Amino acid sequence: MNEKDLKSFLVVYQENSINQAAKKLFITPQGLSKNIKSLEQELDTVLFERTKSGVRATESAHILNEKAQRLIMEYDDIKRIVRHNGRGQKTLRIGCASGILNLLPFSVLKEFMETHEDIQVEWSEYENEVVRDKLMKSEIEYGFVVGPWEELAVTAEKRYETNLTLLVYEGHSLYQEQRICIEQLEHEKLILLNERFHIFHDLVNACKARGFSPRIIAKTADVSSQYKLCQEGVGLAVVPEFVKDAFQMKHLRAIPFEEHIKWEVYSCYKTSMGIYSAVKQFNEYLSGSN
Repeated sequence: MNEKDLKSFLVVYQENSINQAAKKLFITPQGLSKNIKSLEQELDTVLFERTKSGVRATESAHILNEKAQRLIMEYDDIKRIVRHNGRGQKTLRIGCASGILNLLPFSVLKEFMETHEDIQVEWSEYENEVVRDKLMKSEIEYGFVVGPWEELAVTAEKRYETNLTLLVYEGHSLYQEQRICIEQLEHEKLILLNERFHIFHDLVNACKARGFSPRIIAKTADVSSQYKLCQEGVGLAVVPEFVKDAFQMKHLRAIPFEEHIKWEVYSCYKTSMGIYSAVKQFNEYLSGSN
């Protein structure tokens, strides 16, 4: 079983047609059929059955499809590791979910870069799901995401956490409260980070678990917009606790929740990349700096 045959199989599986797949792969239908036949002989099974409109995947093909994509990604990872190590200059591309640098001090990245000059470090901020997607596609080697990640191909470890708080403007009936229960939000106008952020789903699920859907009047893509809208009395904002240190709290209060809802940051990398020295060194550095 080789990479070429597996990639040929995946295109046929996606297209349900030898002819269409051959066009995408820039080979003849006869050559592609030969590749599929070779794979079937090696696996001692039938992967596709011919139909009037093309081919139909068998149960064996469905099973192989699940495994083949991961095998190809792992093979690509191995090639990348060997290529980088052979050049001497190693690259470590890091993706951070938006807002994480409020908990992960940039000084940690800076110190790592200064003490590991043989590693070329590149880092960028993305939305949480974009970091996960880029990691799985091997477009980055290391990531920091919000919330646990239960993916067999990924090694994830909780690194930092903070509580969520309710940002309340002066004059609101909840302004003098010392703590807030989720139930108290039932009829309140709420300003949340949008659906691309883990915090949105955590809050919505917490409300639904208590028998109501939150009244969301605004969704934003950054905490500073939540702060500004709350300051103007538009509504109350559910934000990570670090907001009270990042912004002036004049006429505003960040009130903790009774439930201690957490905003958790996990470091992650593809398990197959764990042998890559740049990933290994950075992971060990993080463990030693915590």
